[in-house]
Amino acid sequence: MENIPFFDYIYYILIILLIILAIEIVFLLTFKFKNRVSYKFVKKIPLEKIHIIPHPYIPYIYKKHAKISEVSWNFPNCKNYLFPSLKTNNFQFLNGEDGGRDIIIPKPKNLIRINCLGASTTANYVRENDKNYSYPLELERILKFRYSSKEIEVNNCAQGGYNSADILVRSALRIIDTKPDFVIIYHAYNDIRSYITDKFISDYSHSRKNLADNYWKFTFSNLFPEIPLNFYNYIKNKYLPGSNIRNALLDVVAKGKPNLEIDYKNGLSTYERNIKSIVSLFRQINSKIILCTFSFYLYDEIKDSKLHNLYYEIVKKENEVMRKIAKNLNLEIVDIDSLIEKNKENFVDSIHYSRKGMSLLAKEISKKIDF
Repeated sequence: MENIPFFDYIYYILIILLIILAIEIVFLLTFKFKNRVSYKFVKKIPLEKIHIIPHPYIPYIYKKHAKISEVSWNFPNCKNYLFPSLKTNNFQFLNGEDGGRDIIIPKPKNLIRINCLGASTTANYVRENDKNYSYPLELERILKFRYSSKEIEVNNCAQGGYNSADILVRSALRIIDTKPDFVIIYHAYNDIRSYITDKFISDYSHSRKNLADNYWKFTFSNLFPEIPLNFYNYIKNKYLPGSNIRNALLDVVAKGKPNLEIDYKNGLSTYERNIKSIVSLFRQINSKIILCTFSFYLYDEIKDSKLHNLYYEIVKKENEVMRKIAKNLNLEIVDIDSLIEKNKENFVDSIHYSRKGMSLLAKEISKKIDF
């Protein structure tokens, strides 16, 4: 067998490297053109640092007193959004300045306890100028300044990705034990995937499954090496969703495919039932309920998207449901949808707030809280 000269090896290696480089460049350009944002390399989370686990009655929950690493993320309207390093608390939420502030049971005497329910639009933190922000944090700062003589606690009892069914179950089994004086519900959007998935069932079992069903994927995906190539990183995270639980979580617990032509009225009825059930639950312990309408920013880059327009349309319907519930049950409602200007200063994407947006949300809600 004829030996291949050494320089031919070098030549072949260079050709391979050039092909890889070309694929990388084409991928980055295509991704940015298609998504209007640069691709952000997703680092693999080691198995021992995974902070989300299955739960027997809801799809997933944070580990108790777990550490969550800082990560920078590119949103369409905000580059290098910094999710800070946090830890979870005794109720398995991110709460307080560093995320780990416990909710004391039984509730201390004279403490005014306010619980904020929702999904990522409530749960999200951002770090700017060496300070952590979230809307519950901002609300607590406003109220403590306004009522300096009172002991006030605003708890973040939200979990990214939750729908109204998840919030209902979590409220019934755990959050109610905190005996809040006020409950604020800022929630919509996350139920929509269930509305538009075929074979609708009102407990959402047609569109959701437990994290435990696919937890093995995190072990399997960790066997694949970390290679500093964006196209490889994208493919690995797309087809091995266990590669990074932070970004793949909702894909892992979803089932069925969205049908954009489906009639979603049954979904809206379920949403109304779930919100009313949450209200009823907390009214039994004499909590004061404050509902909020939900803001959806249909910014220029997505205004022609059929999917985004459908979500925008349904969020409007969900807001009508919130107004109806508030009127029929004589509840306070904050019309966030009309109160906060929809622009790229207040929103990092279609629904998530910037630091400024979080402050505005907290300010509007604070106007409905009086002791």
